[in-house]
Amino acid sequence: MGSTFSTKVCSVHHKRLQHVNGVDVCWLCEADKLTAETSRQMHEQLTKHRAKKQYNTLYHESVLTDETLRHATFDTYTENVFQGTEEFINKQQAMQACDDYRQGEVFNTFLTGDTGVGKSHLAMAMLHELNETDGQHRSCVFIDIDEALRRVRGSYSDKESTFTEHYVIDLMSRVDFLVIDDIGAEVGNIKTDKSASDFVNRVLRAVLNARQNKSTIITTNLTRAQLEAMYDKKLISRMMRNVQLIKFEQASDKRVRRRK
Repeated sequence: MGSTFSTKVCSVHHKRLQHVNGVDVCWLCEADKLTAETSRQMHEQLTKHRAKKQYNTLYHESVLTDETLRHATFDTYTENVFQGTEEFINKQQAMQACDDYRQGEVFNTFLTGDTGVGKSHLAMAMLHELNETDGQHRSCVFIDIDEALRRVRGSYSDKESTFTEHYVIDLMSRVDFLVIDDIGAEVGNIKTDKSASDFVNRVLRAVLNARQNKSTIITTNLTRAQLEAMYDKKLISRMMRNVQLIKFEQASDKRVRRRK
């Protein structure tokens, strides 16, 4: 059937409507609807793309030297975590911290203790928990700081390397949740009087300054006194800002036990 002009006028475009198949139609309104729907679909696709990119940050951009940590979750956190043990209490503290993070609280979590007691596993478990939270689309990344800084140093002589100082500072600064793993290891033997180099202080200062309104999870084998001897005071102040401390004082080296 054909169309004829109606005697009615569109209240939006002030044009005469066309009468098509018994219905008065404004083609300009129809075009606006089509444009709006196309825009909505494009926005939806862009939102999904951004959400997927943020979700994948943990898996594609983390810097690890222990690949088993990629699968570290609260469910896989040690085989024998019994109620009342230090490991159980620390796991509960880490899970509560995740709940608080999801509610929008901003604070740093510091996991301290000897090598191999499970600090890195628990830190990665926290990131996995936060990364899997439906509907929040928050980016997470795990950075072994010693390895990351080693790669940055390598980029100075490798002009094709993309792992530059600018890249690592930007990555660690922009994510919603960051783990800085094994801080202090980049300095060397903790039994010496070594202090962090200007390079290390510069990178960490840039990251922590940028993250003053974000939450950071830090693991270390060092005591606060040892950290204060290695890093400048402002850097320590940033690390310890509004901090929750999870201490491993009784747990044994899990990696030694598994090799028996």
